[in-house]
Amino acid sequence: MDKTLLITHREHEIEVKGDSWNFDYYNSHDIPLKPLKGLLNLKKNFSLENDVKTVTVKATALGVFRLYVNGKRVGHLVDGKTVYDELKPGWTDYRARVMEFTYDITELCEINNTVVADVAPGWWSGRISFAMYGLKPCAFACEINIEYADGSSEIISTDESWDAMVGGPTKRADIWDGQYDDHTLPHPSVDPDYYTWNKAVYFDGFDGDIVPFMGEYVRVREGLDHRPLTAVVHDGTVDDGSEMGTINVISKTFGENCETLKIKAGQSVILDLGQEIVGWPKLSFKADRGTELEVFFAELLNDSGEKSRGNDGPRGSMYVMNYRSALARYVCIASGNGIETHAPSHVFYGFRYIEIKAKGDIELISVVGEVVGSDLNEVGTFECDNPEVNQLYSNVVWGMRGNYLYIPTDCPQRNERLGWTGDTQIFCGAASYIADIRPFMHKWLTDARDSQVGYEGAYGDIIPRTNIVGCGNSAWADAGLIVPYRLWLMYHDEEIVRAHYDSMEFYMEYLTRNGLKGPNPVYGDWLNYDITDKAYISACYYAYDAALMVKFSNILGKTDRAEHYSKLRTDIIKEWTNNYIKDGYLTINTQCAYLLAFAFDMIPDELVTAFKNRLRELIEGNDYTLSTGFVGTGVLCQTLEKAGMSDLAYSLLLQTKDPSWLYSVRQGATTVWERWNSYTKEKGFGDVGMNSFNHYAYGAVAEWLYSGVCGITPDDDNTGFGHFVIKPTPDLRTFIPEGQKRICSAKATYDSCQGKIESGWALKDGAYVYTIVIPEGTTAKVCLITDKDTLTFNTLEVTASELNAKREGDRLAFTLGAGKYVIKA
Repeated sequence: MDKTLLITHREHEIEVKGDSWNFDYYNSHDIPLKPLKGLLNLKKNFSLENDVKTVTVKATALGVFRLYVNGKRVGHLVDGKTVYDELKPGWTDYRARVMEFTYDITELCEINNTVVADVAPGWWSGRISFAMYGLKPCAFACEINIEYADGSSEIISTDESWDAMVGGPTKRADIWDGQYDDHTLPHPSVDPDYYTWNKAVYFDGFDGDIVPFMGEYVRVREGLDHRPLTAVVHDGTVDDGSEMGTINVISKTFGENCETLKIKAGQSVILDLGQEIVGWPKLSFKADRGTELEVFFAELLNDSGEKSRGNDGPRGSMYVMNYRSALARYVCIASGNGIETHAPSHVFYGFRYIEIKAKGDIELISVVGEVVGSDLNEVGTFECDNPEVNQLYSNVVWGMRGNYLYIPTDCPQRNERLGWTGDTQIFCGAASYIADIRPFMHKWLTDARDSQVGYEGAYGDIIPRTNIVGCGNSAWADAGLIVPYRLWLMYHDEEIVRAHYDSMEFYMEYLTRNGLKGPNPVYGDWLNYDITDKAYISACYYAYDAALMVKFSNILGKTDRAEHYSKLRTDIIKEWTNNYIKDGYLTINTQCAYLLAFAFDMIPDELVTAFKNRLRELIEGNDYTLSTGFVGTGVLCQTLEKAGMSDLAYSLLLQTKDPSWLYSVRQGATTVWERWNSYTKEKGFGDVGMNSFNHYAYGAVAEWLYSGVCGITPDDDNTGFGHFVIKPTPDLRTFIPEGQKRICSAKATYDSCQGKIESGWALKDGAYVYTIVIPEGTTAKVCLITDKDTLTFNTLEVTASELNAKREGDRLAFTLGAGKYVIKA
């Protein structure tokens, strides 16, 4: 579509000024979500002849829009069912582009038709925009393409013949603050004559392009919804000796349909879904016309009513303060028309708990927590015989579901929800096993290229860029290279390498300003326990960047550029060696420092053994706990596996003391947390200023569950799983830290772009039995830990020579074609 088709209302104003990352106040029950004037609405009447062949529409908006034809919402008809895209058109860098959505609306059309769109501020001009795009009014554009049976056609485009008004039942919708719906008012698509319309005006405040949709559609994820497990009706507070007391419980119900109950005016009900999700609640209820339901969201409940433990209210109440200045609220005014069902439409929430506060008597019929996110095809599974590790894996998956919503975000609930690039690159390896991320990341890498404009090649620390943070910072901006490499490994994605290559060279040119020091050292090993010098991390990432550029250049046959980057890497490592190696060890004596040296292949051959011994000392001397933050943890277990120290990886995985993955599991986590100790049963809540309970970066460990524990690994020399490696590593520890138990079985499946791969193992009668499935048309190099030269294949004994096997350290390596194999080693 042509951007000159964008129209708006002459009196539409930005109601929420959204100017800052506001910490002047924190969310609380005492701050109301007040109604404003309403959404921007656009309308057009049009007529059709009887010989219509097809009617299609292309639509987009500056803001978040929904589209209706003759009072019915527009979506895709799939297998006889209408599927809706949510929060359209998603987040892009609006300075550069906005995406359009295309629908077939033939079945919705009659002879005389009315099309209506409503538009909320969304990422364009809501508070989350940080005024990046100038706090301009919302706008809408569409083209209705009519094809007649006689071959003629007609196009109806947005122009000044359309009608516009500000109002409707949705009085306010902001991604951070939530939505206010007054259902005593009709929706403009159902009763347009209820409202007074004016003529639309052209909008000239957009300089980008309107482009076809890219990525994965954001939808209500089928089969992932959650119903409440418990319902607690309460009213007021009881003095229990704590500072804020405990909620006065009127009733408790449990199990299926526990939320089906009556609530009197002034009472509230707290519902526990049992799982933190991202999306919204779908409420069904009966209430008198004009009755207000005020809905709050929380990740956890207050545990004691003591401020010293970080509580923001009485025991059992909703802990909402960690949402910071995001009100994260839903206000629903009842229509009074019998049983009515409503859900928010232009916002989303991150939550496990829902509280419904009744301003009048209501009869609650049902509450469904609907999961909203990018509809990625989930392709991986993992399980083992340790229930806590299985819970950890579930937490990782749910963290990804919540944070992949048009873009990869850091967290989905507070006044942030931004595309932090550090989190993105740290987690992309795990993500690529859990789901097919290629279309999603192709779209995001377009955003990454847009983020370089005007910044001399530096990728943004947040993509799409905002004006609150910088760019070109180590381990964050490097996502612009690391993500394409992941796509190359998993999908043999030459398309993205070719499309993104000039952008990556632009970034490398930017880095030359710092000599051999690498990207700007700003964030370091974010939220680390031991401090690793930020300049050291920058130098390591620069060396890795150069290595990746060698690979990318060779992929595209650019041998001269490959030689250039190979020399650059040599120079970087020489500088790094001079600055950071002394007397055979690193001068930066942290787990993160040694991990990066191993992960990025920077260690001189003669020092590998000494470095391994020192890294072992740093972990064992720390009582088998990690001391890393985002950067070090992102490569932790994968790098220990690479360095031949899988025993330490297992001991860290199974650690239950703070800090560790299972520590948060034991504190009740159902997603991955921002901090290892975001909440502890011993001390309560962590620093409210930065305490997200859905922050997926530490979920990077799931990559090792696939590639290390179960050994499903892409071949760097033959990417895309046409040929791959199966190199499982059972828990063979000779020393097991106190309180831990050996994992005795594990299994992973990965539906690769070449077919489904399976790798599992189990300890049976003192021997390991491996189950391996290799899909048709592929081959795999299988590397099993064994000292035997004869293996049992599907009950048949096969010798190493018959397999053409070779010894590779403590493993026997051989190649297998397609099939299912049960191997006793």
